[in-house]
Amino acid sequence: MPEKQQGIARFPQHKSLAAGVLAVCGVLLVFLGVWSKVPITIAFAFGIGALLFYAAYEVYRSKAQKIIPNAADKKFEEIEDELYSKQITELAEVTAPVQQQKHQRHMQAADFVEESPKITMSNLEPQSEFNNLLLKVLRAVKEVCFAHTVAFFWVNQESRHLVTEAKVTDSESFISERKIALSNDVVSRIGLRGQPEVINDISSDSERDILRYYKSLQSVRSFIGVPVFYVNDVSAASPIAVLVLDSKAQDAFGEETFSILAHFSKLISAMLISHTEKFDLFADVKLIEANSRLKNKINAQPSVSVVVNSLTEELENILQWDSISVILFDESQHSWVIATVKTRGTDKFISAKQLIDVHGSVVGRSLLTNTVQQVPLADNTQTIFHSGEAGSELLKQGSLVVVPFTSNGKCFGAVVASHRTIAFSKKDISSIQFLASTVAPEFEIIELNSIVDEHVVIDDQTGTFTRKFFLSRLDEELERSTDREEDLSLVFVSLSNVADIEMRYGPEGKDAAVVSVAHQLRSSVRPYDIVARFDDSTFGLILADTIANDAFLWAEKLRTAISSSIITHDKKSYSVSVTIGISGATASIKRDELIKNVTHVLDQALRSGGNTVRVF
Repeated sequence: MPEKQQGIARFPQHKSLAAGVLAVCGVLLVFLGVWSKVPITIAFAFGIGALLFYAAYEVYRSKAQKIIPNAADKKFEEIEDELYSKQITELAEVTAPVQQQKHQRHMQAADFVEESPKITMSNLEPQSEFNNLLLKVLRAVKEVCFAHTVAFFWVNQESRHLVTEAKVTDSESFISERKIALSNDVVSRIGLRGQPEVINDISSDSERDILRYYKSLQSVRSFIGVPVFYVNDVSAASPIAVLVLDSKAQDAFGEETFSILAHFSKLISAMLISHTEKFDLFADVKLIEANSRLKNKINAQPSVSVVVNSLTEELENILQWDSISVILFDESQHSWVIATVKTRGTDKFISAKQLIDVHGSVVGRSLLTNTVQQVPLADNTQTIFHSGEAGSELLKQGSLVVVPFTSNGKCFGAVVASHRTIAFSKKDISSIQFLASTVAPEFEIIELNSIVDEHVVIDDQTGTFTRKFFLSRLDEELERSTDREEDLSLVFVSLSNVADIEMRYGPEGKDAAVVSVAHQLRSSVRPYDIVARFDDSTFGLILADTIANDAFLWAEKLRTAISSSIITHDKKSYSVSVTIGISGATASIKRDELIKNVTHVLDQALRSGGNTVRVF
């Protein structure tokens, strides 16, 4: 019997017991009232008995009503649940094929969705993006045309080479070299003539001559190749690339293959246009950033060395290069010289400080004519820098470009870049010219400042004489001391540990120390003695009619006075020390020799720790 029916059947057995007890108690009380003679007992017995009878009736009625409807409800719920389960089962049976079809469609669509590649700095560049897309196109061509190998070659008309860019092949003998010299093979013919070709019966004897992109015979029997153009007007342009297919089956390709490859060739051409535009934009952004950095560097420290070093650093970032050289005019030698040289690798190249053969070299021609010079080095017979460059390995292959620094029609030098494999493009040369146009005005300003300095006697910052005036006065004083047979001492005073001062207190703190030392020097000498700023942190003094020993005593007092002085700058207080070198002038001594003597003892004193006085 079902569980719900069992619950209904058990009701009289355990629910009627309470009602029966109440009813029996009520009957006993009624009989007690009938037999009793006491009015109160009679009334009490009949009242309580009636209540017990009523209670027994209510218990029986309420329990019966509660159990029976619940049983019916539960029965109804069972029937309803059964019907719902049946509907769910029928619905599942109907919708199961639909769900399966949806799952199948999802799996089929997933086959056409490529997983997102991991983003890196390299695949953000247009070149990486183009190579990735090109490989996908070649795979598609291989699948559609059932090819053994599909390859894409650039055509370099200038260097007469085919350059392998990408391939999808079943062969393990595809050549590893990227460059193939243009020759009489079928790929070269397509690259030179710009006409497609198909061969449907390649004999094993001629396979090696026809297909030069394999290292060994592959039993290839069919070949087809089409040119790829950058512009739509093929009559006005040479192909820039060749798309080739081959197969081990005979007669594998026909007119339908030509039609397919025509579409893929146009697709690659469109990709090239998009890639070129994106690459140009990417290169322009890099060039603008490089120019901005270059301006910031040379504006912060406008000196020849800073300009040259900053320019070469930025060119290294935007060019493919194997060597970068800068040519400047050297006033001391009255000639153009190689100011700096940077090379990639250990190949032999020219050295810095060497003179340029102005009238017999490519660099000299660029300097004299103020024009860009571009040289393919493989067939070059011209002198690039000077006659001693013959052993340079970097000047035997590749290409070289010379770009002059021009401002207001005047040449202030040139930058020379070379690469052992590539030819510099018009974009490369224009990028070099752009950065050269930024530094050329700086060279002009530096030259104008040097001209002004020739006529300036007083150093603006320290109030002492300039180096040029000091050297001219030294010549005069030496002649006078020789003629009058008088003594003369040359003294160099240099700040000790200049680098530490600048590191702690900055360039302004160092300048404050230089100004303080200059003030004490000027207040310590006689009116006819000469005090000049010899270089950035060194002063020169000419002490007339003074022997070296007397100069030593004076210098020792000066050194002590400077060391005990306090310099205040930018709410900071600090002290500095000086190192002093002295040399007395002998009869008929020349200026350069006297300066060499003083510089020698000064350098020795600085190397020993500084803050001392030494006499030559």
